[in-house]
Amino acid sequence: MRRINRQNFRAFKLTALAITLAVLCTCSTSSASTLRVSSTNEGDYIYIQAAIDEAEVGDSIYVSPGTYVENLKIKKQVQIWSESRKPEDTVIRAADPAKNTIEISVDRASFSGFAIEGSEKAGILLTGVKSCYINNNRVQGAKDGILLKGSDSNTISNNLVTLDEKGIRLESSNSNDIVDNIIAYNYGPGIALELSSKNHIYNNYFKNDENVKEKTANAENIWQSPLKKRENIIRGPYIGGNFWANLEGKGYSETGVDENSNGICDTSYNITGGGTDNYPLFPKVPKAVKSIESNLNASAYEQGLADREKATSSEITVNKTEEATETSVENTTYGNTTDENATNKGDSEEKESPGPGPGVLGPAIGAAYFLKRTR
Repeated sequence: MRRINRQNFRAFKLTALAITLAVLCTCSTSSASTLRVSSTNEGDYIYIQAAIDEAEVGDSIYVSPGTYVENLKIKKQVQIWSESRKPEDTVIRAADPAKNTIEISVDRASFSGFAIEGSEKAGILLTGVKSCYINNNRVQGAKDGILLKGSDSNTISNNLVTLDEKGIRLESSNSNDIVDNIIAYNYGPGIALELSSKNHIYNNYFKNDENVKEKTANAENIWQSPLKKRENIIRGPYIGGNFWANLEGKGYSETGVDENSNGICDTSYNITGGGTDNYPLFPKVPKAVKSIESNLNASAYEQGLADREKATSSEITVNKTEEATETSVENTTYGNTTDENATNKGDSEEKESPGPGPGVLGPAIGAAYFLKRTR
């Protein structure tokens, strides 16, 4: 009888535990909410920041297509997605260009599917965070497209980073995955690593005047993955290193050799500043590269260069004009003083006038001259 009671009690305990776990799981699941943002008043909010401020940890925020003029600060563990998953139709433009467009300062946040523009600082800034997921965004027109400061173990993937001063920049940030990105037509380096190591940088499409900023930290990062049988960013058969192009069409991947036709250059690529890409990608499918290029705005890059040259020329002209004006003013001032002194001297000799006051010849000389005339 006691054995039966013990068995029943054990069964009761197991059943109670199962019910408790089910309730906890249900509560955990139900506690995460979905918030919707629409610029046309069709969602719960019309501003993304308002949804972030109201969200709880674990909530998801879906943003309808439209243009949102905001500077976002993400300080909660939330997932922010564009509903269409198309950056071209869901735009976040900095309300204040002097500030970063997107700032993330919390672990495990996700941000995906947006066009980020309008900032004179960073398009997306991660500061002091871990395990964040930045995916499928188009970032352009910023000083730093994507900037990581003191941030480790984040994933930066499938983003288009273009027309920025610097594409992706890491400061004291380690063990991040920078994968599947198109980093092209930036005015400075495509990627810059400063005091950052153990980052995995592979399967990216680089096409900039300077693809990698020359830093000794480059040697402390990993520029390829082990070869994997899977389609890469230029539709080759293997995931390996990166595609290295330049603006003249003479990049390492563009001029390399692939005798065994596996979509990988036969020799490794030496990274500027140190480090090696052991499996640089080769354009086994040339149409894939053309397809990537068709989605990039080379004409906007050329126009940007022209505007910069024009601005530089104007600045040089202004500086020269200012220097010439200053020289002219100085010469005129000294000339007037000399002429006035000469005139005063002539007057004193011919008319025996009291002579100039301290304001013309200076306090000491003027006072001495005045005492001489009064003795």
